[in-house]
Amino acid sequence: MRRAMLVESGCNCTQQVRKVTLLQCAQYIEVPWFASSSQVPITFISMPLFLFFPKPNGVTWVSACRLFCFLGLLMLGTFSAQAQTVTGQNYKGTPHDEVQKSMMRRDWNNALWLTEEYLQDQPRDPQMRFWRARLLEQLKRTDEAFDTYLELSREYPELPEVQNNLGVMLAAKGRTDEARQAFENALRNNPDYATAHENLGDILVHLANRSYDNAARLGGGNKSLTRKTTALQPALQLTLTPP
Repeated sequence: MRRAMLVESGCNCTQQVRKVTLLQCAQYIEVPWFASSSQVPITFISMPLFLFFPKPNGVTWVSACRLFCFLGLLMLGTFSAQAQTVTGQNYKGTPHDEVQKSMMRRDWNNALWLTEEYLQDQPRDPQMRFWRARLLEQLKRTDEAFDTYLELSREYPELPEVQNNLGVMLAAKGRTDEARQAFENALRNNPDYATAHENLGDILVHLANRSYDNAARLGGGNKSLTRKTTALQPALQLTLTPP
């Protein structure tokens, strides 16, 4: 069965916790004007001085003003380019970006540490909690992962990715009927969710096999049932193979 790795469905709760703070905004607009005081544009300081000195021969006051304005704009453009470069060098990704980077490197322990650090300040962030559950799975801490999915499914029942992963864990525990319900809940919230459709199909294969076994056990053995059971086995084996 397949798990989701990201809460992609929109919900007000996600938008609320992902608002950019004023401090985060500052790092995008920071201009290193005072980073080097020696770079204060001499042009702007010297512009008023030309009023006290004779103008050069053949140069009108209008031409002189245009020249100083041009030089001033040129210096300002240089500072703008420097500010963008420095800001780009100092930029650090959001906590969500850092978690994703660690997950892409398969550094599960670091990713888990990042999620738990973030959740100390933002304990209701559904995306971080979802990632935490997924990371706990990767680290074989399945009971903690299951509890996290269960809590999320109760608090945010509209998130199909949560329902999907909860269904996968229920199926692994042999709780097939509950897993089916979880996948159906996921599809109720997002009918176009392909992963949940596939997982529901896997569960239905297991339920069909269970029903055929019950029929055979209750004395309903016949050639038709035997053929169905035999035909179902390859599909059943495929559902047990990791994606």
